[in-house]
Order: sequence, then structure tokens, then C-alpha cells
Amino acid sequence: MAFSKPHRSARQPQSGLGNGAYRHSKIFSAPDGKAPAPAPRKTPSAANTKEQSDSAAEFLFQHAVALAVSNAQLEDKLDADHPHEILVPLDYADECRVKTDAVRSFWQVHGLPAHLIPAIVPSPLPRGYRATSKRRVYVSRGGQLRFCMGYGAEREETLSSALEPDSHNEVYAWLRKMLVSPVYRAVGRSLNFIVVRGGSERLTLILNFFHLDAEVMHKTKLLADHVRAELPRVAAMFTFLDETRSEFYLESRAAGAHPFKKLFGSEYLDLTAAGCKFLYPPSAFSQVNESILDSFLREAKKLLKPGPESTLIDLFSGYGLFSVALGDAPERVVGMDFNGPAIHAASGNAQHNRPGADIEFIAAAVTPSAIENKLPPCPADLYGEDEEQPEGELFILDPPRSGVRPNVIAAIAKRSPARILNVFCSADEVPRTLKAWKHNGYSPSAVRVFDMFPGSPNVETMVLLEKTKKKPASIAPHGKRNASSRKSRNAEKNASSAPKSNRAAKKAARNHGAKRKTVRNRP
Repeated sequence: MAFSKPHRSARQPQSGLGNGAYRHSKIFSAPDGKAPAPAPRKTPSAANTKEQSDSAAEFLFQHAVALAVSNAQLEDKLDADHPHEILVPLDYADECRVKTDAVRSFWQVHGLPAHLIPAIVPSPLPRGYRATSKRRVYVSRGGQLRFCMGYGAEREETLSSALEPDSHNEVYAWLRKMLVSPVYRAVGRSLNFIVVRGGSERLTLILNFFHLDAEVMHKTKLLADHVRAELPRVAAMFTFLDETRSEFYLESRAAGAHPFKKLFGSEYLDLTAAGCKFLYPPSAFSQVNESILDSFLREAKKLLKPGPESTLIDLFSGYGLFSVALGDAPERVVGMDFNGPAIHAASGNAQHNRPGADIEFIAAAVTPSAIENKLPPCPADLYGEDEEQPEGELFILDPPRSGVRPNVIAAIAKRSPARILNVFCSADEVPRTLKAWKHNGYSPSAVRVFDMFPGSPNVETMVLLEKTKKKPASIAPHGKRNASSRKSRNAEKNASSAPKSNRAAKKAARNHGAKRKTVRNRP
């Protein structure tokens, strides 16, 4: 769909919101139900800095969207009965303008450089795009089975969604009919979630159970036979056991558990992006909007600018989406993720798409200790932080929705990478995280915002971070040597004996690699 930039600049949040914004504040509000906070009209004084800082902290991105909708006088078009897809009734060009205004206002309220925000990158497929969908299964006191989108009090049955492919909706409607029958009633009453993954033509069905005994398992196998016969688009089916009933639909908190069991079909899902074919296990995270991945990966490469002598470090690498898609440019790629099956798939994806490339993956949680001890030595260790390095290290982080801990940011900054690309699937995490980067000497130099979740009040954000420019050292009085001048002379002395290229860094990194337990790019 064609996309045009907004015809006006983003409007400032005013001290009083219109009736329309208040009418929908509950829909967009955080779990505590707070309404959008007003933006400061001018630079705050010392007396009210804390009050306005607290106000900004309460201004969530969904509040910014509600305000942008109100400013555009589009409140009456919202689908208030379906909070998960509240923006679906809007014309998609209007939705993109609203989200662009919301992002700019959100950044300005939080004191971030709003001038870096371009128009949002639109999704090629604004509706019916979700490659992963789910329904939570509830059983009422009267024994009625319901498939619901939400949690807690949001237990309205939803069999179809405008954001999901018709093939997903067909699976839910068919399963609803089967699970209310006496034959499969025990199966329905033992479910946490039903999950459908994959595009329109090749689907994987996952039944998430909180209870699995011999009878339920027997009935589930019979159900699988019916699925194969009557739902030809379902190419694979799994059971997943989560006795904790976590709200995270593919999480099992039982220590040492192996909760997945294949009933039929392939053990991997697949997708194609940036000219590469990826296989990944059903337990691995993957972006829900596959239609925008080409733009997503292309912009990541433009921002990071990996060169032939650079090393790309991909944290939270999963099945290797960034590592493999960008793996043709840097000399070396190192990915890290705690998910063992995803790391194993990443190694295979690298071998298939980038044969002969220097790409390796480390199976470990992303912690300060892992960054310090499991990654190869960084160029800063060999050249010194203040020396100009050829290419150097580049980092990309695509963490879970909750973001990364500040101590992880400090560990990365200690390596003094040339550029860092931080990806956010929750805009609300941006202010906190950028403050941590600023504290560690990095500031945003470019931003890209993607409409990864059309129809909902959410966006995906990429922020490129580079070292904050240091002020020149003060000149000491004539005849006196201060500490900074001594450090400068020592740096010049060390520079004369330092390597002139980062070949030594690469050699040391490779030697270090033999001492670590990693999953390498191999057949």
C-alpha cells in the first residue's frame, strides 16, 4: 500500500486532553489504568523537575497513540471492543501517520532527540500478517469452553482476528468444534493455549497443556489424526507441557524439562528473508510479521555498516536472523543466545546460507559475565579505548520485550564498540535503556521505527548508538603537567608500539575461541 508522510508535524500533548482521548484512555492505558500524562510546556525548573520526570515516566507509548488518534479526530473509528486490534478500522495511511506522530511525541515527552524520528516504515501486509497467533483456553464454571485472546478479565471468546491469516482462523474454528465434543472434552479442559505458527500455506500447530496423563495423550493422538486428514495446511503438530500455566505460551519453568513432543510433521518451521532461507524450532522466537523482514534487515545493515574487517556481535541471536542476513559483509560474526535448539538451528542456517563464512554461535544467556568471558577479545583490549581502530566491533541487540539489564549495557560499552544497534519491541523500554547507554558513553545517532504490529498500538524501534564525543582536555598552565597531559603522552607512547591494523586482534580472538565452548558454523 502506498504511504505518504504526515501533512503536519506531531502535535504537542496539551495540559488537558479532549473528551475523545479520555474516552479511550482505558483502552490504551497501562494495567494501572493511568491516563496519558501531559507533556511539559517548557524546560522545567529545579523545583518541578522531579514532578515532571515522574509524569514523563507515566507517559506510555499507548498513551501517545491515544493522544495522536484524538488529535487526528479518529477516535470514533477505533474498535474499542477488541483492544488487541484497536486500530484495525483505520485506513492504513492514517494509522501510519498516527503512529509517526505518537513516536515523535513520546520521544519529546521523555527528553529524547525527537528530531531523529523519520516517518514510520510501513508494513507491506497491514492486515492478516501474523505468523504466530494464540488463543488462551478457558473453561467456565458451567463447563463452557472458550478461546480467548487476552488474559485476566479479558475472557471474551475470539475465534477470528483481522490481523491473522484466514488459515489460522480456520484452525481455531475447527478445533473449537472438535474440543467441545464429548470425545475430546478432556483434551480441551487440560489446555493452557493453542498456538498456530507459520504463513498461510504451511502451519505448525502447538497444543500447550497444563496437564497430560495417559488418557489425555491418547485422545490428543486421535485428534492429531483428524488434523492430518481435515486440515491439510497443518504440516506439523506438537504438544507442549507447562504445568505452571505461565502467561508466556511457549515457556516451561520446570527445571530440566523437555516439554515438546512431536505428533507428526517436520521438527522445524521455515521462512525466507533477505534472500536467505531459515529453519527454526517451534520453541524459538521469530518476528510475527514476516512481510516486513526484508526492510527490517536492510535498514539494520545500512545503519551498522559492517565492513570487511569488522566483527559483528549478535546478542539474543536466536536462530541467526541478523547473523546470517548480515553475515556476507563483516569478516567475522559471533552470535549468542541461551536457547540451545535455536542456536543449533542458527549454526545450520549459517552453513546453508553462508558456506565458508566465519560465523559462530555461543549457547549462553546474555549476561555481563558471558560478554566478558565467552566473547573473543575485543580490539579495545589490544589497542586501548582511546585509539582509533580499523573497523572494530559492531554490536546488535534484539532482546525480549523487557529489554536488557543496565549491567549488560555497561559490559558492552566496556568493549568500546564502534557502533551498536539496539532493537526494541516495546517503545516503553526506550527511555530507560537510552539513559543507561548515555551513562556508559553512547548516544543515539539514528532511529528507524517499523510498523511491525499493524492494527495494534505497538511499534518496533531500531536505535543506532555511537560514542558520545568527548570534550577536549583542558590546557594546563605553562610549565605545569596535569594528569590529562601525562595520560596523553603515555597514549602516544603506547600508540607507537601498537599494531597498525586489527589483524593482531583477529588472531588473538581466534586463539581465544579455541578455549571456549561454542556451537560453530559446521555441517
